[in-house]
Amino acid sequence: MKRPILVTAILLITLLGAAAGYYAGDRTALPVPTAAGAAVPLGEVSPTQSELTRKTPEPNNLAALQPGELDFRTQKFTVQQDSQPSVRLSVRVPDGWEKTINKETPGEVKFLDSLRERGARVEAGFRPGLTTTQMRDKLIQGLESSQPYENNLQIVAKTDDTITGTDGRPRMTSTVAYTFIPGKTLRYVLVRWVATAGDSLATVEMSITGLPQDMKALNLIADQAAKSATPED
Repeated sequence: MKRPILVTAILLITLLGAAAGYYAGDRTALPVPTAAGAAVPLGEVSPTQSELTRKTPEPNNLAALQPGELDFRTQKFTVQQDSQPSVRLSVRVPDGWEKTINKETPGEVKFLDSLRERGARVEAGFRPGLTTTQMRDKLIQGLESSQPYENNLQIVAKTDDTITGTDGRPRMTSTVAYTFIPGKTLRYVLVRWVATAGDSLATVEMSITGLPQDMKALNLIADQAAKSATPED
């Protein structure tokens, strides 16, 4: 039996991120979960939640990304984590998105739309070991402990499902959707884990981030990626 390769396909739809994210700037990326919130220097007192206020998001009038506007194509690329073998991947992403590679993060590839508001971040090569549900719950715990109170993190939905991959085999999936305000505008994030090896172990993770009005298109992008993301021999 082939050992499953954990493939993290993180689709980021607002690709210039908060300080805790993968990108710079006001537009957001999926934050990196941590076991605790930001450290407070010695001698300082961290404010309590009662002393903080939730952000009020500024409206973003960008036209919604529509499912009917999207065409998809298969992208193939190789990534490699530190001290891990390289992984060759294929995944379907929206056509026309620009592939971006950062030499300092060789374990990932990003695909950006023309507005640099939406895109795909694909990461691979992690050791498998957790189920899709465990991966989701771990992320939720990390988000709840690391996101500042004022960012108004809200878990919108959690689901578990079985889909059929492009290889014709069933794939277990676990998904969480949430909103938060990392900068000035409200962001919608959908994160999905997929088991591609015929068991329940997560081998693919994808995160789709954008504006609330993009929700239908974000779900379509997640569906396409979840069905198609495949580590190649």
